[in-house]
Amino acid sequence: MDWKDWKPYLCNVNSKLASILVDLSLKNAVPVKAKPWLLWTWVYFKSPRPDGLSDGKEAPTLYQIEDALIESVSEACRAIPCGRITTEGRREFYFYGETIDGFHQAVEGGMAGFEGYRFDLGEQMDPLWTQYFNVLYPSPENLQCISNMDLLDVLVEKGDVLTVAREVQHWIYFGSESSRTSFRDAACVAGFKIGYERNSEGRLPFMVSVARTQPIDQKSIDRTVIELCAFASAA
Repeated sequence: MDWKDWKPYLCNVNSKLASILVDLSLKNAVPVKAKPWLLWTWVYFKSPRPDGLSDGKEAPTLYQIEDALIESVSEACRAIPCGRITTEGRREFYFYGETIDGFHQAVEGGMAGFEGYRFDLGEQMDPLWTQYFNVLYPSPENLQCISNMDLLDVLVEKGDVLTVAREVQHWIYFGSESSRTSFRDAACVAGFKIGYERNSEGRLPFMVSVARTQPIDQKSIDRTVIELCAFASAA
């Protein structure tokens, strides 16, 4: 299985901390009419962390469980995995399949080699793939955090020390000049330096750049991006 386009991010699901891993490559190809069945299996950890996420010592077994379920459910239901959620001491695996015939047997078969692991399973019709779009797929802010992560990985590979502060520039685009002005004023109050503005054609023709000196480790840059997204949404 090609995991290249599967990306992780943290968020809250039902007011609980959750780690989501989702196949972003499906976004432009779904819903798939031939696969209207949402199938899920929840596997409960033996030793969850206090925050409900998985313990590193249990991770190898959880990966083996995932591989076994992907193989068995994909074959039995002609299903494709689309994402998983780790939260509240369990890992939730989600698939979209052509049929539910053989689903329960496939899950039981996949879990047969993992003694002591409790699991639940279920299915429902979801022809519009709402679970994928509304729960698994990241919000614009989380999508930006994923992009940040990819960029930071490249910088680390090149030897960059992310904790060293430097000026970081951002470009934001708006549909109206008044929205750009509101954003610019909020960014100034928050300590950002205004770079330059440019008007162009298209749906979001009003651009402004802002900059602030800071480290670019994941936590710092994500906090900044979320802050700027909040200013832009309120503009």
